[in-house]
Amino acid sequence: MPPTGDIARTRASARRGPPDGAYLLTGQKNFGSGSGITSYMITVAVPEGESGPDMFVLDMRDVPWGGSAGVTLTAAWDGHGMAATQSHAMAFEEFPVARIAWPGQLRLIQENTGGLTQCCFTSVIVGVTEVALEAARQQVAPRRDSLRAYERVEWSKAELEGWLIQQAYEGMLRAMEQDRDRRFRAVQAKTAIAELAESVLQRICRVIGGGTFSRSSPFGYWYEDVRALGFLRPPLGLSYDQLYAV
Repeated sequence: MPPTGDIARTRASARRGPPDGAYLLTGQKNFGSGSGITSYMITVAVPEGESGPDMFVLDMRDVPWGGSAGVTLTAAWDGHGMAATQSHAMAFEEFPVARIAWPGQLRLIQENTGGLTQCCFTSVIVGVTEVALEAARQQVAPRRDSLRAYERVEWSKAELEGWLIQQAYEGMLRAMEQDRDRRFRAVQAKTAIAELAESVLQRICRVIGGGTFSRSSPFGYWYEDVRALGFLRPPLGLSYDQLYAV
């Protein structure tokens, strides 16, 4: 698993197995796509004898996580923010994998599907933000006249940033539909929404008050959920590298 979140810098390796065309995967991975839920996982590794990574498919059906089959659970997802992702950390040791049928085309695949991953991740966070704003309105409206000046400013800014999130997301979708700078626009929108969503939820929590720390309140959970977008592909550091390069 690359520390930067850049799959092109993965440290995992895949050596050729005994059967012709088979590979054995070794390396550290963080599965955020549903460990224990999905039957197959996709990952990247550097094939034996090659300098760049390629895509591989893992058959995870009925595979034990204790190391006996080449898969060891190294850190279970603790459910703090994005609780449903099952993003467990795994260590692979000589685990059988299948290489994609179109080898050596990872970069081309990324270019032709550019923006799709960002749209998928971002749509979830946009949805969480919409629900959080609507739920907050129902609590704020009955006491709107008693809000302090600071709370009124924070609420107004939350509404403004919520509107900006909608505009950024619409712009992302238009760029994808029109095939117009879609990779750059998707990263641009995803990065902007990551920062705006975190700001919106923080402002909502300030207005709602200390009750947001209660386990019975959804706002604290939503705040952690939207913060996750800054860490999803590409994470903020890599996002700004790509934006600066353009």
